[in-house]
Amino acid sequence: MVYWQESLIQCNNWIASLGYLGYPAFVGIYLVATLIGLPAIFLFLGAGSLFGFVPGLIVVSFADTVSVATCYLLGRTVGRKAVSRWIAQRPHWSKLDRAVAQKGWKIVFLTRLSPIVPSNVLNYGFSLTQINFWQYLFVSWLGMLPVIALYVYLASVGTNLVAGNDNPKQLAASILGLVTAVMAIAYTTKLMHSTLSEKSRMPLKNSECRSAKPRSRENASR
Repeated sequence: MVYWQESLIQCNNWIASLGYLGYPAFVGIYLVATLIGLPAIFLFLGAGSLFGFVPGLIVVSFADTVSVATCYLLGRTVGRKAVSRWIAQRPHWSKLDRAVAQKGWKIVFLTRLSPIVPSNVLNYGFSLTQINFWQYLFVSWLGMLPVIALYVYLASVGTNLVAGNDNPKQLAASILGLVTAVMAIAYTTKLMHSTLSEKSRMPLKNSECRSAKPRSRENASR
């Protein structure tokens, strides 16, 4: 287990000892972890085990929305140069950037649902695009909601099972929900791949059309 995973486990234990103050503490930890680019999945699972499904879903959704807004604003202002250099090292981003320019919020929604690009890359990368802030924030929240709900629910169910609350109906519902969610994520990922491939080919076709025009004129003059 790497250092940051051990740190997250220690944070979870500390939050559990705070009672109701654990909610704002979790939001603060989530924000810091997102700003420095740590994976959020462990925080999703931690919230599910600490707070249960509904409270965990609410607090993670709120914390994620705050972090998305903060990364966007930082990428648009003081961190723009650093974000530009960092994003340039991510090979997926060139295709994604072109797709956002043409499809806007639809690409944001699909990428939030799909694990094709890490969320920390998306949080800063979208700040370099021309998408409207409020539209981006709402679509990001909407797209992340089912992903957050899945992991928070699995963690809450796992905690109940460890505690001995192994209701067969609840276990069957959890397995069915997991299978459905995996199928939905797989479909979304496939759709995202096809969309990016389509958009990455479009500039080439346009350039071919532009290069074909001078040739046609040249042939006509002959």
